[in-house]
Amino acid sequence: MARPVKDPEEKRTETARFRLTVAERAYLRAQAEAAGLSETEFLRRRALGLSVRPAPARNDPALLSELNRIGVNVNQLARATHRGSDFTRYWREVGGALEQVLAKVAGDGS
Repeated sequence: MARPVKDPEEKRTETARFRLTVAERAYLRAQAEAAGLSETEFLRRRALGLSVRPAPARNDPALLSELNRIGVNVNQLARATHRGSDFTRYWREVGGALEQVLAKVAGDGS
């Protein structure tokens, strides 16, 4: 599907140029990257007084997979416990695994 045609007043036809020091440009790049935007879009938003929020954190697929496996284990143990089985030691193991993953998320370990 093709991109819809913009009305003439919506087209960005004007340019604004200005000079920066090397340090200012590096700072601009870092700020735009942190916001998940191109430098141009970052500058446009800042110049127009629009809010620029940090980009959402990227999810680590391996970490999500690990959390999912722990969740599956918790679900299996909960079902077995409700059926009357005693899996206390497994609950402790799952709790320890969960603590390790949470430490990774918090940046306390790798």
